[in-house]
Amino acid sequence: MEQSDQKEPRGYCSGATVIEIEQDPTLVKDHILWSIFSFHYLNCCCLGFIALWYSIKSRDQKHAKNLTLAREFGLTAKRLNIVTTVLTIITYVIVIAIYAATIITMISQLKQRN
Repeated sequence: MEQSDQKEPRGYCSGATVIEIEQDPTLVKDHILWSIFSFHYLNCCCLGFIALWYSIKSRDQKHAKNLTLAREFGLTAKRLNIVTTVLTIITYVIVIAIYAATIITMISQLKQRN
């Protein structure tokens, strides 16, 4: 019996193996809880509702494995939530300042009468 060493010639490359790694969908933030909070408590100019809508669209795209659109919708929801939160805080500060100024004015008028 003849034994022949069948070696691959030098410079020969075997077929390359390609491993496709999917992106992790948990890395896409949809900010759904923040949007629900903004919609329920901070719905300034209906921005909380719009943020909730974009969060739901982001979650839908994430489940459909379209992570690019999911990121875009999530980023839009985040921005709308930030705007809603800031506007609501400014509104609360203005209302508290007006309320405090009214109370101070009433107290000073009561002191002047006595």
